[in-house]
Amino acid sequence: MRNIVLGLILCCLVAQVQGQTITLDLEKCREMALENSQKMAIAAKQQEKATYEWKSYRANFLPKLSGKGIYAYMQKKMSYSLSGGYLPTFVPGLDGQLHPNVLLNPVTNEPLTGADGLPIFKEYAFMPDIDLEIGLRGAYAVGLMLEQPIYMGGKVRSAYRMASIGKEMAELNVRYNRAMVLSEVDEAYWQYLRVEELVLSAEKYNTVVKELVKNLSDACETGMASRNDLLKAQVKLNEAELMLQKAQNGKALARMNLCRVIGVDLYADVDVRDSLSGEITPGILNSENTLEDRPEYNLLTKEEELKEKQVALTRSDFLPQLGVSASYGYSDGLSLNGQSSGVGSFTAIASLSVPIYHWGEGRGKVKALKAEQEMSRLKREETSQLMLLEIARARYNIEDSYLRVRLTKKSLEQADENLSVSKNQYELGLESLTNYLEAQAQWQKAWSDWIDAKAELRLNETMYLKATGRLN
Repeated sequence: MRNIVLGLILCCLVAQVQGQTITLDLEKCREMALENSQKMAIAAKQQEKATYEWKSYRANFLPKLSGKGIYAYMQKKMSYSLSGGYLPTFVPGLDGQLHPNVLLNPVTNEPLTGADGLPIFKEYAFMPDIDLEIGLRGAYAVGLMLEQPIYMGGKVRSAYRMASIGKEMAELNVRYNRAMVLSEVDEAYWQYLRVEELVLSAEKYNTVVKELVKNLSDACETGMASRNDLLKAQVKLNEAELMLQKAQNGKALARMNLCRVIGVDLYADVDVRDSLSGEITPGILNSENTLEDRPEYNLLTKEEELKEKQVALTRSDFLPQLGVSASYGYSDGLSLNGQSSGVGSFTAIASLSVPIYHWGEGRGKVKALKAEQEMSRLKREETSQLMLLEIARARYNIEDSYLRVRLTKKSLEQADENLSVSKNQYELGLESLTNYLEAQAQWQKAWSDWIDAKAELRLNETMYLKATGRLN
């Protein structure tokens, strides 16, 4: 029983949430789309990654301090034996040096030699055999090392600059994806308003045709209208009902698409407060046709700079490299005949590496990257021309759409007047039913064209802002 009650409460809460209507305008839709966009989330993570990489490469300019430790354990000890024997002796001379204590021939005063040809000494020292035992049971060494690159052929500087360019490109990528999301939500938003007004026009047209069918049906019963005229009107009513059904289904799909873009439930009810305007947004065309504000162009520029730094980075592999390091360590545990003593020492090292000849490897790699750099430059120049063409096309599309709005509005006014005249003449018997039905169809088409023109104008404004880099 308790589970049933909880289930009923949950169902009521879900129904209440689903029954809520979301009030929307363009700015709110943009905010919700940016918050729920997977593109923006990925771009933000890429920017975060580029920032951390930039910080890591910046750390290469600073000294690196590291600790090290070694521990060794060998179960068996190593044994060695040094053979002993008789050793010659030396005596100090008047010059302060040691001289061999050899026997001299009293006649020639030359050293006496034995049968082996070696001099005979007056005295010999005896060294017994020496047994050595080396143990590594618990030997260890610990220390600290400080390393600092002095000159690495520009590698550190080039890598850091590449990371900085990558960070800037990640920021531009965020702007680019932001513009993509905004253009997508604008398209979904204006499409929903378009089909919403198309539903109104279809309902109005359906009402007009339905009223005509009712009047003809009444007139046909009294013999004042032919059955043929009634059938013609009923055919138009069927077309009007089908048109209304398509418009309503299109509105439902447009609403679901708008909900998908802004990140809410697909079946949520929305209430859009805006309406399609037939006027150009003030100041939207007051801009120069430049590319500096467009993220795509700046990304191409940064890509060219990145290729330039890659050339410098590759060249640094074949230039002299100089670095210094200083360390202090302490070691103990190495035993000799059971005796051990620790020792601490300071060490300083300077290393210099000078590449001499690599059979043209460095030259080949540098030239290959320079070719890539030139390709990036040519790609940027080609794309910039296409972008300028896109800006001009977007501007002309706004002007064409605005002209279409004015012409379709004028056509709607004319079609409305023609429908009124045709209705009066038909009621007076001065015009055929076919002409009257044609006037209704022309009126409905003119209304639909006017709605399409207004929606196209709004969308073309968004595309122009995107092309000029001002959609952010």
